[in-house]
Amino acid sequence: MTSQGFSIGEALVGEAPEIAHIDLIVGSKNGPAGQAFATSLAQPRMGHTPIMAVIRPNLPVKPATLIVPKVTLRDLEAAERIFGPAQSAVAKAVADAVDEGIIPKEQAEELAVIVSVFIHPRGKDFQRIYRYNYAATKLALKRAMAGFPDINVVLEEKPKAAHAMIGFRINNLEEPPYLGVELVHDDWRRIEGILRDLPRRDGIVIKAGAPLIKKYGIEVCQKIHEMRPESVVIADMKSLDTGNLEARMAGDSTADVVAFSALAPLKTQERFIKECRTIGVLAYMDTINVADPLEIIGRLEVKPDIVELRGKPTADMISKVKEACGKRALVALAAEIDTVGAKEAVKSGAAIIMVGETITESAEINRTASSYLEELGIYEVDQFRVMTDF
Repeated sequence: MTSQGFSIGEALVGEAPEIAHIDLIVGSKNGPAGQAFATSLAQPRMGHTPIMAVIRPNLPVKPATLIVPKVTLRDLEAAERIFGPAQSAVAKAVADAVDEGIIPKEQAEELAVIVSVFIHPRGKDFQRIYRYNYAATKLALKRAMAGFPDINVVLEEKPKAAHAMIGFRINNLEEPPYLGVELVHDDWRRIEGILRDLPRRDGIVIKAGAPLIKKYGIEVCQKIHEMRPESVVIADMKSLDTGNLEARMAGDSTADVVAFSALAPLKTQERFIKECRTIGVLAYMDTINVADPLEIIGRLEVKPDIVELRGKPTADMISKVKEACGKRALVALAAEIDTVGAKEAVKSGAAIIMVGETITESAEINRTASSYLEELGIYEVDQFRVMTDF
């Protein structure tokens, strides 16, 4: 860090309900970190009163460290968790960071540290609160002083990672290939059976077909997510009009990807794609009955994230579509092909192999889907890692 700058550290350690989440800044007393330190100490807020980190009463740690509770302190029990185990843990972590050379000893008087501490109101075990907050503070300090993470780590981990407390993985389809399973039935009981039988893999993408949506409404996406929170859900809206409205409706119903028709007017398609980007879902172009998808894509001011081709497109065609849409674009192939054909399609550049009745009408849905996954080399990843060591 520069003499007037500051560094940022973050760490999540432990298990609920005592899990510790630490955010901190380390910087010069003469810079913005020092100003924030003084302002916070001089202007406390009710329920979030900052306290000095002390090794024991009357012995504040160096560098001077301020603890700010993230959760509002509403009673004495909540205050005791901060003034007891958390205060001691943070102070000990800072002192050990100096002793171990994480923070240079010669900078102990020059730096100020502000530590934002999360303690869950249901956390009761003071031993765990202490140990988790010690470990999280020390790790956050180490990361801050080392400038962790650099942008390359962020970009590498982005498609792999999930927050431990979110309960599901936000999958933006950045690690193809994927096996798509299209649900075209109009009987929800049948759909439930299929969803239960499919392997529990985040490499499976579920497409809610137009007949299913028309019968049960766009809320069917939420029902699918309730049964399979690990799966990306595509809402096959086949939008031809009011593109931005239909995109938002699908996004509000938790669809991760929303499909529109390449037969729609160009302005409708563009509004659809722009709305998808606004609400954070992927725009999926369905090219059924379109003679020349490349001609349509070329005329669009904004490009779709995914283009679904049908039949047996050549590797050259797939390459041209990806080039026209940008390097991050994906091509989905909708075809009732066997596992060997699926593997060949992936070799040709397809990222998603969208299969329907070959899987959903199989007598052994799990085994059939698993054979596709195995042939495509799709294996499960650890979705809920709490990464403390890179």
